[in-house]
Amino acid sequence: MIDVDTPEKKDKQSSLMVWVAIILHMLNHMISGAMPMLYPEIMAEFSLSYSQLGLLRSANTFATGFPQMFVGYLRRWTSGRMLLGVGNLINAVMNILAGMSRGFLQFFGFRILGGIGSSPQHPVGASLVTSATDPSKRGRMLGLNQSIPSLAFTFTPLITAYMLTLMGWRPALAILSLPALVFSLILIFFVKGSSSSEAKTRDSLSWASLREALRNRNVLSISVLRSVMAFRMGVRAFLPLYFIDILGFTAEKSGLLYSILLAGGIFGPFFWGNVSDRVNRKPLIIGVTAMSGLGYFLLNYVTGFWALAALLFAIGFLVQTVVVQSVLSDSVERTQLDQIFGFYFTIGFTIASFSSAIFGYIVEFYSFNWGFTYIAAMTLISLVPAFFIQEPRNMVS
Repeated sequence: MIDVDTPEKKDKQSSLMVWVAIILHMLNHMISGAMPMLYPEIMAEFSLSYSQLGLLRSANTFATGFPQMFVGYLRRWTSGRMLLGVGNLINAVMNILAGMSRGFLQFFGFRILGGIGSSPQHPVGASLVTSATDPSKRGRMLGLNQSIPSLAFTFTPLITAYMLTLMGWRPALAILSLPALVFSLILIFFVKGSSSSEAKTRDSLSWASLREALRNRNVLSISVLRSVMAFRMGVRAFLPLYFIDILGFTAEKSGLLYSILLAGGIFGPFFWGNVSDRVNRKPLIIGVTAMSGLGYFLLNYVTGFWALAALLFAIGFLVQTVVVQSVLSDSVERTQLDQIFGFYFTIGFTIASFSSAIFGYIVEFYSFNWGFTYIAAMTLISLVPAFFIQEPRNMVS
């Protein structure tokens, strides 16, 4: 009997692949979410300053971000599923080796290689989720693709803080990388997407089509917005250090506060994504961005534990990226998704690689207060391109 891709079979295949992609996204974030809790011990072992930590994070973010523009080119020879699986496998293995490194240069090198390995996760993962989801449900599925990984960001600091009391940063990093290794192998060998999602994409990277896409008002506006917002991406990794070094909280309280911040990121993306399926998205982007900037500015004044916990949850909740991605995905042809998401994430992560170094410099030579003010200012500046976004539902095709 000939094996035919019936609509029901295609739906099941696509659904399984989407959920494994989202789980891998979560496990990818579990590794990166553990790092801020490991940094105090890593800084102590390698005698690093805030500026040096910022440079370390900048190098890793650049290694993760810059290749995202070119990951789509590999779709000429392989499927997105394989790219996602192999990339996450490399990331997991490199971080396990980083936990075994004998010196800082080895640690640095393995983290850079791991960052390169993780580069397919965001553009390819977002493209797979988008292309395999009905447009009427796209906002909520993209929201889940952010909310579920944010769940890992939430519980990982608590688990990491507990593991640190038992075994130190090296075995903790290695153990936390193992689940991503396992699910990468599952995606590579045991999951198969529908025929359309397994297909290669000959037009995966075309400078002519990219130039054409950038003439699209929404693509250009969102690219500028993403560029400005990227300057604030380095701040969260420094927050556990701020809680301990400046506010004087214990490692346990620091881990709890950091988890509360990240808990907001569980509910926020799904909530805003779900809302964006029902209402115009431009006002959501502007409103959520403005409130987020205010939240970061208030970190200068809120220092009590419970008040800080409430503020941090609100900051985590106020995430507009899923709404922005929904607008972006509805503004271009399906065949352009790999390239457009690759460009979107590349400019964000590449610019963000400098933001960690800038924030680390401001904190070391000025103060955390100046750092939080800088983050708030960058957030509010990003409102300018947001006003030029056009609601896709109102666009004339």
